[in-house]
Amino acid sequence: MVMKSTAIAHPMQGLLKYHGLKDWDLRIPYHDSISVTLDSLWTKTSVEFGNFENDEIFIDGKQYDGSVRDRALDIINTIRDLSQIEDNVKIFSSNSIKLGEVKGLGFSSSGGAALATAGFKAAKLDEEYGWDLKKISTIARRLAGSASRSVTGFYSRWYAGTDDESSYSQNFADSKNLDISMIAIPFQSTITTEEAHKEVETSQFFDSRLVSANKRVGELENAIIDGNFDKFGKLVELDSLELHSITMTGISRHVLFNENTIKIIKYVKQKQQENIPVYFSMQTGPSIFINTLPEHADDIFSDLSGFGFNCIRSKIGGPATIVND
Repeated sequence: MVMKSTAIAHPMQGLLKYHGLKDWDLRIPYHDSISVTLDSLWTKTSVEFGNFENDEIFIDGKQYDGSVRDRALDIINTIRDLSQIEDNVKIFSSNSIKLGEVKGLGFSSSGGAALATAGFKAAKLDEEYGWDLKKISTIARRLAGSASRSVTGFYSRWYAGTDDESSYSQNFADSKNLDISMIAIPFQSTITTEEAHKEVETSQFFDSRLVSANKRVGELENAIIDGNFDKFGKLVELDSLELHSITMTGISRHVLFNENTIKIIKYVKQKQQENIPVYFSMQTGPSIFINTLPEHADDIFSDLSGFGFNCIRSKIGGPATIVND
């Protein structure tokens, strides 16, 4: 019996970002978070269970061991436990941009989502649970917290919860509510997202961050549902700056902005002075996303490309899906 399946998932832009984990084993965060997926970027992953000598994972044609393999097997072992499968696994994954070529575009989220979705189908867990994206999101969370939101796609909210079952993602809106164009500009980071997450509790402002994030998440969700782009943009910008303030005031005092990050922020602020609806968003690193309305995307993309930046344009993406091999 063939136990193989292939899935595609899209990386996400964090809009209200989670920062830090209260349970590292289950990867459960301190508060809820919201994201949107990028249609133009993707990860495609095939999972096959069989009588193989070892578990193996290949990404963009290269075999991986160490932490990459271990995090992938966190998902696979969860699937094995649910399905009672004892076979070894082969994983083949590819990205729209090769792993390592850019940082800060959320490919750990699409990688975890595609792996969990393909593994769920390959193990025939859909025959027991139905096609349950909520359930798949709890599995994807084992590799990267944001992978839970890439499973459900569109605009999704990851409910922090308190245990494995209650920490899941659910989409709540799509482009019919709020249609945006996104421009991603990746830059290399000096630290990993994991390193940033591990230091949040050392910031004297972390408790205040939890209060404001818990308040802001409902405001942002409502702004998206209502199609209020200006409120959406202002809330996302505020959350980005607050997130980086925590990283800057942690024990290592990481300042992850670079000169190009600042240049782009100043460009956005100038456009806002010209009454152009455009806002920036950042995750834990110097990479930056620009959010605007579709009718302004061409001009903004042209401006930023003219500065010499590697710009990636995208519409809103959907949930993880099964595809033919």
